[in-house]
Amino acid sequence: MIEYLVILAVLLFIAVLFYKQANEQFEILQITAERINELPTLYQDRSPIVVSDFPTPNLGSYAEISKRPHIMQMQMQMQMQSLTLGQALQSRMFLPIKTTEMLAKESGLNVWFEHHLYKALLPSPYTSWIYSFKTSLWPNHRGMFKTKAFQTLLMPTQGTAIITLMLPKMIPYLPTKWSGRAFSSLSLQDTPLLSEIKFLEIRLRKGTLLLLPAHLIADIRSEEDSWTFIGEIHHPVSYMVPD
Repeated sequence: MIEYLVILAVLLFIAVLFYKQANEQFEILQITAERINELPTLYQDRSPIVVSDFPTPNLGSYAEISKRPHIMQMQMQMQMQSLTLGQALQSRMFLPIKTTEMLAKESGLNVWFEHHLYKALLPSPYTSWIYSFKTSLWPNHRGMFKTKAFQTLLMPTQGTAIITLMLPKMIPYLPTKWSGRAFSSLSLQDTPLLSEIKFLEIRLRKGTLLLLPAHLIADIRSEEDSWTFIGEIHHPVSYMVPD
């Protein structure tokens, strides 16, 4: 019994070390949807991957969600005031994570992702049992966040999303409370070394997927009132990392 525990501890230690590794630079890899079976090989490069021409469903848009009055009239406490979800969407407010997780489920995207895309994104069918996923749907924008999942999928469901990507070595140049902030809101007043921040922008339209490895800093902003679905694919180590 002790031998098994030692082996398990060693394997966990190796997994944590492997998870903590991050690229000091990256390039954008691109494939078409018909080559999606090549993803396990591309994952080894630990770079963002763009998958084009993917048939995405007509789910997760304002028009679709607004057809469900019980969702639009849901009461929320935001910025010291009580609002309905519909009012928050009209005001383009930043939504709590729990609300975006609810939107992913209510829109049908959570089930669609599980049955039509999730398994195709796993590195191997033989280890599929160790993986799990989380989903969320972000109207208009998603402030800066650090990817922690094995792979984080970004998929526009409405309009064009502009994704800003940074390597983790840029964190020291960001304000102390950078998480959740829009990258475009940074100024010299709160970010004195703003000019030193190196970043990359990617424009995503419906039918294009972006897969991000762990440890990148990402920001999503809207063009044409875009909505973006996020699917996080976790293994046990990444799942235990706190938000």
